[in-house]
Amino acid sequence: MPTIDISRKDLERLVGKKFSQKELEEALMFVKGEIDSAQGDSIKVDVKETNRPDLWSTEGIAREIRARIGRQKGVWKPKVGKPRLSVRIEKSVKEARPYTVGAVVRGIKVTENLLLQMIQLQEKVDGTHGRKRKESSTGIYDFDKIKGDIRYYGAEPGEKKFTPLEFKAEMDLDEILEMHPKGREYGHLLKGKKLYPIFEDSQGNVLSMPPIINSNYSGKVTEKTRNLFVEVSGFDRATISAGLKVMVMALADRGGKIEAVNIMDSDGKKSVTPEFGTKKMVVDPAHVEKVAGIHLGTKKMVELLEKAGMRAKTSGKKIVVWYPDYRQDIIHAIDIIEDIIISYGYNNIKPRKPEMSVVGEELKESLYLDKARDVCVGLGLQEILTFNLTSREKQETLVGLTGEKFVEIANPVSANWSIMRKNIYPELLEFASKNKHNEYPQKIFEIGKTVHLDPSTDTMTTERNRLCILLLGKGYGFTLIKSVFEAVCRELGKKCFLAPLKHASLREGKSARISGDSKGILGELSDKTAKNFGLEQQAVILEMDL
Repeated sequence: MPTIDISRKDLERLVGKKFSQKELEEALMFVKGEIDSAQGDSIKVDVKETNRPDLWSTEGIAREIRARIGRQKGVWKPKVGKPRLSVRIEKSVKEARPYTVGAVVRGIKVTENLLLQMIQLQEKVDGTHGRKRKESSTGIYDFDKIKGDIRYYGAEPGEKKFTPLEFKAEMDLDEILEMHPKGREYGHLLKGKKLYPIFEDSQGNVLSMPPIINSNYSGKVTEKTRNLFVEVSGFDRATISAGLKVMVMALADRGGKIEAVNIMDSDGKKSVTPEFGTKKMVVDPAHVEKVAGIHLGTKKMVELLEKAGMRAKTSGKKIVVWYPDYRQDIIHAIDIIEDIIISYGYNNIKPRKPEMSVVGEELKESLYLDKARDVCVGLGLQEILTFNLTSREKQETLVGLTGEKFVEIANPVSANWSIMRKNIYPELLEFASKNKHNEYPQKIFEIGKTVHLDPSTDTMTTERNRLCILLLGKGYGFTLIKSVFEAVCRELGKKCFLAPLKHASLREGKSARISGDSKGILGELSDKTAKNFGLEQQAVILEMDL
């Protein structure tokens, strides 16, 4: 969780209100914040909102509190002046770090508080939102030292030299990675790249080498600085655009005047950054009241949404909501509902005992799955349990499939746990490969969930309960697994049909597709797939929806 160092007096000045200790603690709840420690004017705030980088500074916290206490309503957008500066992205930077966005902030009064918050926010955004500078990194410069337009290109590591921030001597790019503290910390991000990214002005002055370090020439911001250039570079336009907006909004809260920048990418496409827009979502008032457990009425909901930094209006029996496009944490109606409840105040919701009299019982789905387990045990099979999280190698490569689409983890810790399984049989095959030392025949089954992409649902995914059976033994063939399939269908009351199937994992002519009350496959494992998993006994599989 981000821990933010703030000045209490600075926060009160930005909010425009003085707080008692109790009022401050309650106000910080609007950003899901708690006071971690306090020494005089200095406060450490533990912000538990990990998906909103706009709250990771005194300015962001103050902006949110102003809205929640009614001092600022609706979608807040800073004014953005017309661009006078251009940044040209060259093709040579495409491999190392292909995109950048930027803004100029004029008339800023650099104070100690601003410097501390600017450095802190930059570190928090780059470290968390930017995944330790891997996905995005921010550069802040003294704009008055930049001459003309800016060139963003890839330079030969041994040929280009500049003086890095806080150093006095010129160094080539490889030397910076070896000798500068930031180079040693983040040099791995450029490892293996033939060209390193460079920002340079029209007179050839190097501004920075992202994502490593600014130059000492223009990257040093002091209390004498009046105009700033802010850029964010990375691999995804949406990610770097959000990072830029967070930075310039904080500077605008300090009195800076934002000026847009013309960006020309390596393909000749022109854009202007930053652009503050809105996104739209429709919520059902009945759904809001069901989740909140309180009666609010649509008028009150609209008022609470205005306090959440959004714009809302009723449309028939629904509420249409517009929210800032940098709010990447909003992906579902439940996120809008949460903001309504925060504006209302969790402490204002009075707890009450549930007025119901019910008798607990198992879900019909659970009873049905237990029945399927009993059928399998009755057939002499042993149940096992494998993980839903798996690897593309198992689910695709080893079983001979290509071009499969999976529900993937955005930032997996390991390639072995990077996707959600859509078939169970590869996991059972791996289980069998690790139990070759045990006695044969082996008869195992698993009843579990698989996850599939589904654009028709709110989450874009759907889960299915599936039964998978794997039999390994000398002479095991199609007839055996077909008889097991028929027994399962008979006991579960399913009417299913078989049709010939050509499948990469199964032996041609010895495999079938299941249709009717259930979908799935069955057949003899192909020699290639068996070899990939190191299986020496003949194997047959059955996988079907329940």
